[in-house]
Amino acid sequence: MKLKVIAVNGSARGSAGNTAAAIMVVKKMLERSGDINCSVIHLKDKHVNPCNGCLACKEKNECIQDDDMNGIYRMAQDADAIILASPTYFSNVTSRMQMFIERCGILARANGDTLKGKLGASITVARRAGENFVYAALNYFFGIAQMPIVTSSYWNNILAGAPGETKDDEEGIEVLKQLGKNLEAILRKLNK
Repeated sequence: MKLKVIAVNGSARGSAGNTAAAIMVVKKMLERSGDINCSVIHLKDKHVNPCNGCLACKEKNECIQDDDMNGIYRMAQDADAIILASPTYFSNVTSRMQMFIERCGILARANGDTLKGKLGASITVARRAGENFVYAALNYFFGIAQMPIVTSSYWNNILAGAPGETKDDEEGIEVLKQLGKNLEAILRKLNK
């Protein structure tokens, strides 16, 4: 049985940024044995509207808005684990990530806590500081969704400003590698 992980990238730089590079560190650790597949969703490349708060999604398991959220939500429902990754924008998650959190969170809760029991892991990227609130915001989503949170040997953060600088944070890379190892180990224990 192949295990499925999705990583949601909230960066405005999409696949070209430091958040994508950080995700790739974890993705490589997860996929090295060949029986875990990690798909990356770059919110920059998706059309996701803000939540309208209409609750029309209740018990329909989909949103009435005509955008990409229903497809992303179905991938989240089908996954064994979800990674949320965001750069630090003014000590918070990006607006793209916040829209994902609100839309996916309401869909899941309104439809019987559909993400309950899936593993959650967060990744934050900061030029210098402010990432602790981002780390908390991402983990709050997992908490309210009743998803066990996977941690590493330190907070799941990497320091980088200009694109490509993730390679300069050796400690951050090791933290993300350990996150990948921990996520893999727990996935295997839960799916014996």
